[in-house]
Amino acid sequence: MSEFLTIRLSSRPEQPVQWLVWSRQQKEVIASGQLASLDQLSELEEYAAQRPVFALIPASDVLLTEVVIPSGSGRQLATVLPYLLEEELAQDVDALHVHLLKREGQTAHVAVVEHRKVQSWLAALSEAGMDVKKLVPDCLCLPLFKDSYTAAELEEQWLIRQSETQGICAEPAWLGAWLLAQKAPIMADVAEADENADSEAAVTRAVQPVETGEAVDAASVLIRHYTPAPAGVPGQWQAETPELVMQLLALGADDSGVNLLSGPYKLQPAWRKYLKPWRKVAIAAGLVLVAMVAEHLVSIQQMEQQALAYKAESERIFRQVLPQFKRIPSQSYLKRQMNSELARLGGSGDGEGLLPWLAQLQPALSQVPQLNILNVKYDQNRSELRLQASGAEFQHFEQLRLLLTEQFDVQQGQLNKVENQVTGAVVLRRKS
Repeated sequence: MSEFLTIRLSSRPEQPVQWLVWSRQQKEVIASGQLASLDQLSELEEYAAQRPVFALIPASDVLLTEVVIPSGSGRQLATVLPYLLEEELAQDVDALHVHLLKREGQTAHVAVVEHRKVQSWLAALSEAGMDVKKLVPDCLCLPLFKDSYTAAELEEQWLIRQSETQGICAEPAWLGAWLLAQKAPIMADVAEADENADSEAAVTRAVQPVETGEAVDAASVLIRHYTPAPAGVPGQWQAETPELVMQLLALGADDSGVNLLSGPYKLQPAWRKYLKPWRKVAIAAGLVLVAMVAEHLVSIQQMEQQALAYKAESERIFRQVLPQFKRIPSQSYLKRQMNSELARLGGSGDGEGLLPWLAQLQPALSQVPQLNILNVKYDQNRSELRLQASGAEFQHFEQLRLLLTEQFDVQQGQLNKVENQVTGAVVLRRKS
């Protein structure tokens, strides 16, 4: 994208919000303006469409500081950082977002801002339909000089950048007091010129670093400013070419490597944005899938239980029918033995085997229910079937004989009556 939108957020919702669209290709401002409050961010939705959005947060809401890293804490630095600052902060560290800006040896440069403010800013931007790519303290978007501070006034407040990771937002009333309190990282050595030289050239300044901790005369601090310098404030104020402050900040945000969107605010991959509208559908589909899988598992479990019941019943019947087989090593063995026994009983041809005989006997036996069959003996070699039966009357045997005579050659055996029970045998042969 050759164009991007920069929005300077406000500390409070009712304060004005400045914005600017910059073109990298044309190197000029495409559009700019000011909103009355955060509630009007939706008016910038058109400018945010198809453009990256950089959000600047007020330096007055951010603490830019540094902390010494204890030995051995490097690997867990992100976790340890908030607690290293605990003694310096008046708030609970769990309520603060701590972002590592830079690490130099055993020193960590950090930015600290309240979670509730970050969340409110991001919520306001999201409601306006904007996806923020960067969240940067506004003071760190001013031009950076190694030999001086950088300053610009915006909305009756002074933004001052001290270094790569340090800066403040100061009210004009206490800007001088703040400068007097600094142990500045830069100073100017003053060399007296010839007494007869022009007064403007009588002083030359060579900017040099100051040793850490060394007190500095605020009057010797070099401050490059892009808006008119304040009156009566100490320091060496050097005017730079005047620029639109929001333009300066937009260019600085574009070049800056600082981005407070870390930790819980870390940018998500772009594909997640497109999947978000389908999240509810995916959840519903997932629930349906889980229900189907659960139902399938229950069905499988029921079928397994049913299969075990069938197996137990088949083994029970097998042992009842073929008691000579004590061991059943597998279901295939059971099936094979049952089929073998059925083949033996059924015979190898038409009319052979026991089963065809029993099928022919059944109609006759059903007509004489008074007879109880006690024993059946089949001789395949002689093609003969012997029935041992019992009944209450002799005539029941005679009735059975007459019925069987239609299909078989019937030989009635001797009948014996013991008390009220008549027993006897009937021998059947197939008619020639």
